[in-house]
Amino acid sequence: MTPRNLLSFLLLSLAFAPITLAQEIKPATVDDPAAAADSLYKSGKLDDAAKQYEALLTGDPKMFHARAGLMRIRLKQQRVDNAYELGKAGMAMPGFTAELIAEMGNVHFRRGEMGQAGDDYFHAERVDPKIVGAYLGLSRLYSAYSMHRKAYDQLKTAHEVAPNDPAVQRMWFRMLPLKERLRAVEDYLSSPHPDDESETKSLREYSEYLKATVDKPVHACRMISKVEQTQTPLKYLMRDATHLRGFGLQVKLNDHVNNLLLDTGASGIVIGRKAAERAGLERVANQSLGGIGDKGLQEGYLAVAKRIRIGELEFEDCMVSVSDRTSIVDEDGLIGSNVFSSYLVGIDGPGYMLRLSSLPRRPDEVKVATALNTDVEKADEGEDAKTEQDAAKKVELRLPKDRYIAPEMANWSKVFRFGHQLLIPTHVNDSPSMLFVIDTGSFSNMLSTSAARKVSKVYQDDRYTVTGLNGKVNDVYIAEKAKLQFSRFALDNQNAVTIDLSSLSRHNGTEVSGLLGFTLLRLLDMKIDYRDGLVDFSYDPKRLPAFMRE
Repeated sequence: MTPRNLLSFLLLSLAFAPITLAQEIKPATVDDPAAAADSLYKSGKLDDAAKQYEALLTGDPKMFHARAGLMRIRLKQQRVDNAYELGKAGMAMPGFTAELIAEMGNVHFRRGEMGQAGDDYFHAERVDPKIVGAYLGLSRLYSAYSMHRKAYDQLKTAHEVAPNDPAVQRMWFRMLPLKERLRAVEDYLSSPHPDDESETKSLREYSEYLKATVDKPVHACRMISKVEQTQTPLKYLMRDATHLRGFGLQVKLNDHVNNLLLDTGASGIVIGRKAAERAGLERVANQSLGGIGDKGLQEGYLAVAKRIRIGELEFEDCMVSVSDRTSIVDEDGLIGSNVFSSYLVGIDGPGYMLRLSSLPRRPDEVKVATALNTDVEKADEGEDAKTEQDAAKKVELRLPKDRYIAPEMANWSKVFRFGHQLLIPTHVNDSPSMLFVIDTGSFSNMLSTSAARKVSKVYQDDRYTVTGLNGKVNDVYIAEKAKLQFSRFALDNQNAVTIDLSSLSRHNGTEVSGLLGFTLLRLLDMKIDYRDGLVDFSYDPKRLPAFMRE
């Protein structure tokens, strides 16, 4: 399952962390216990802050600031149900505040209830136009909908309202030129902040990465082959003598060929230590890698490949993630399909083919740019401008754009995008809509244990082994008769492997209830438009190889 490279892991785990205080934190005084609790939260002393908020609520259940603060802590502690009950009780009382409404939006967002979250944020904004939590919530909500310009505008407003709010600072990092970003990250780390140990570690690694690269040329992964569209054969990788593992893609790093697992749930290119040593990659900075498994984050580093060749496509000066493990899920490594995000990505399972073609041109575009997205930093395009007016024009040109749905894609399915991951609304039996990751790196469809227990009978099954980047999963269950419905398709009575996906939900900041895996996706011709958050699936049983037909 899906490793994150340093930048994408950082931005997901921090930018989608629970939003902090709706007002800037004031210095604590003996006569202001609420401010004292706020100060404890800001310093990362969550348990102590929670006790203070609880004491305040015991004295006055209508102290909505304390209720919102306690909800905020419960979200960071992954006690989502408790946060929901706190908010629900508060919203039933007269006089509830915009801060509480915005925090309830965060709870709905964390539960994967996007429509309700949006209603809450807009409600909070109407009650109090200065409530920063509403703007931050709308920013990440718009981002999930691939409405990137609207997300930027909301974040910009939040920064104008409360530039010293910790959540605003974390999300604003990526808006800064690299040198300013490094200073801002270092200042943030040197001050009290509410991040947990893993978030702080990721931010420290990112700071080290910036130090190592800020004064050096950007590794832009430039295309050197003149190919606008291409197709490359896929091969099936085997889990054992009789079971398929996933789609394999041949990738040449420098002059060395690697067989990589094509993983729609992964980010960038991640290879094992031996493969990196064979290819002679240049080490840049340390990096922790996260994914499925019970052994925690794995150590690794970022490195540079002078050349990458995939079929007819050739690129130079590209960033690659390297795990200290000798191999990755029994292969040379993984390649996330998001590396092709500047193309329309076609993964034709029955036809054993990866197809890349141009994205639909927006009405305001002359040409669609193509590159290999290995999630490296991009150069600040305004730094070399001769005048302030030139700089402003360049900034305007590179501002993000909202989703564009071309006429030929009108019937494609909209997905929520969280960094490199694509979450598609899915119904399990007769459940409300849940969010599933489209994940060719998962060998089968999977349900989270929390979702499975709501919709089906669950029992433990030791016959199944699930292993990811972070090692073996200790507790594997099976959910009986899980009917899955997504896009235009339904699968009846599937026995679904069930594991704990809480770490995935935590890092995405929203509830991930399952994975649509390889055993399903290999039957489909799938097309992905990362730019606009759109996917399309087609199914023709006549195209399936004989061994796949029932």
